[in-house]
Amino acid sequence: MRLGIPLKGDIISPSDSATRFVRVNLVEGKLDSIDEFENRDSLVGEVDFFITPKEEYVFDFLNMGAEPLLTPAPEMSIEEIVSAFLFRELYSYASI
Repeated sequence: MRLGIPLKGDIISPSDSATRFVRVNLVEGKLDSIDEFENRDSLVGEVDFFITPKEEYVFDFLNMGAEPLLTPAPEMSIEEIVSAFLFRELYSYASI
């Protein structure tokens, strides 16, 4: 699984205020590696899920087959997001 996450520092952020964009690669339910991308557009087509702390434009990810998910809290680290993902604690855009 590949998770796309916009970050400001080491905390999730809306894309419009993010300073970093990462792809978190999970293998067998464990964090395998983290790849940094130049910008949000670079993640499109490179992830299976795009995770944000609030609703934002995600149709570009949907069109490339990625499912957008929302975090249950506005400030979460990569480790907290991975844990929430594995325990199905993230919200689907369709459920809000």
